[in-house]
Amino acid sequence: MIIRPYTKADKSACLEAFSSNMPGFFAPEERKDFGEWLDQQEKRDLSDKNECYFVIVTDEKIIGCGGYYIRPDKTTAVMTWGLLHQQYHKQGWGKKLLQYRITAIRAVCPSCAIQLDTTQHSAPFFGKMGFAVTKVTPDFYGPGLDRYDMELKN
Repeated sequence: MIIRPYTKADKSACLEAFSSNMPGFFAPEERKDFGEWLDQQEKRDLSDKNECYFVIVTDEKIIGCGGYYIRPDKTTAVMTWGLLHQQYHKQGWGKKLLQYRITAIRAVCPSCAIQLDTTQHSAPFFGKMGFAVTKVTPDFYGPGLDRYDMELKN
């Protein structure tokens, strides 16, 4: 298993992983947003550690992706588009990717609060990983997909 920076060549595998989680974890209309966001990642300066996006690879196959950005005031880091291909759920890969992202954030901004937003379907995973719910917004992502804002407890 390796975790490495995202490249343009990874886009189709990341979109495939995203699609495997629809409609349960993502609303179908979010796929377009994710694809456009990935296009922006291709233009990013890889030496800028204030915003990073990674892929997790096992057996030479991309099975997931996720990243973060640090807000300009350097007080908060926000997790971005973290996901695994559905066939790799509940096998420890998500935990490895999340821990990698937290470690990367701490290396750049040790005192940053770490936040994320997710659905009610992924919130229990993040709760087990030390995140606490700070706000719930019903149907935010689409019908039946509530937004859970969460923050890592110190």
